[in-house]
Amino acid sequence: MHPILQYIYDLLPVDKRQRGNGWIYMNCWMCQFYEKPDSKHRGNIIFSDDGFIYQCFNCKFKCGFKLGQYFSKNTYSWLKEICSANQLKELCDMVKKYNESNEEVIIDKPKKIKREIRPLPTNYQQINKSLGSNENSKYFHNVLQYIYNRNPKLLDWKQYYWAEKQNNFLIPCYEYGNIVGYSLRLLDDNSPHKYIHYVPNGFVYNFDNLLKNRKYEIIVEGELDADAINCVSILSNQFTPERLKKVLQYSLNKEIILMPDRDLSGKKMIEQLLKEELPFSVAFPNWEKGIKDCFDAVKKYGRLYTIYSILSSKESDKNLIKLKSMKWFNI
Repeated sequence: MHPILQYIYDLLPVDKRQRGNGWIYMNCWMCQFYEKPDSKHRGNIIFSDDGFIYQCFNCKFKCGFKLGQYFSKNTYSWLKEICSANQLKELCDMVKKYNESNEEVIIDKPKKIKREIRPLPTNYQQINKSLGSNENSKYFHNVLQYIYNRNPKLLDWKQYYWAEKQNNFLIPCYEYGNIVGYSLRLLDDNSPHKYIHYVPNGFVYNFDNLLKNRKYEIIVEGELDADAINCVSILSNQFTPERLKKVLQYSLNKEIILMPDRDLSGKKMIEQLLKEELPFSVAFPNWEKGIKDCFDAVKKYGRLYTIYSILSSKESDKNLIKLKSMKWFNI
């Protein structure tokens, strides 16, 4: 751990506890300014290689820090409560010295990490281009028929690929505007493994959405659900530790809303949120019976109303999330 982060870690109370997912929890110092002092260890902090995120599940106070930045107003206020004036001055001097000796660091720009990149296979062709050339391949028509049956507007929102003798279509995966891998979506909806992923470890689909100046970001399970409403997918019904860390760093500047599938698989997403006390909200839209995900909802209601139904039904209180999920999954 970097000396600056180690200094902050050492300021934490001796009765702090740590969960298996890396979160350290303790009584929140900031609750006294919003409600009554915390006595149930609602303050949570998680450290990464280059910073930390702090979140209180009681008073909702948030702050964070990354090497190369200076302390924000919230972070400075939080530090004032956990250390003396001399310690705070020493810490600020450490940050200033680090920043002055690392002037090439670009503030607020995510650091790109070199990872294994999977280029697109050369035998796959763009569907929209094949449409323009009147392609007659039966494999192309099978893919086209499948997409049209699910939602023909998908081809207006995303570029997909097809290939001869392949009963699937390819979904390109981007990060920082560059292709880093791809997923193959089988045409057989009854297959137990509908997706085959060729992506870097910890990849988050539509990750670049998290870099945008948005008030909310919706997290779904599948890539087609993400394309249907232009949101983020974690390619699963649960966060891996790597994907969770990638999303958490953006929870300070926007509200993260989980939109699980309305089935037994989707329950696992909410179970993880409650068990690990993740600082996210959950949406419980009033969709008709039989509509289990964003993809189905967009086909039935359209993209705009589907997004509205998610944002207007979001819930952040963990007790209410537990109660509402019992009803929502039983419809």
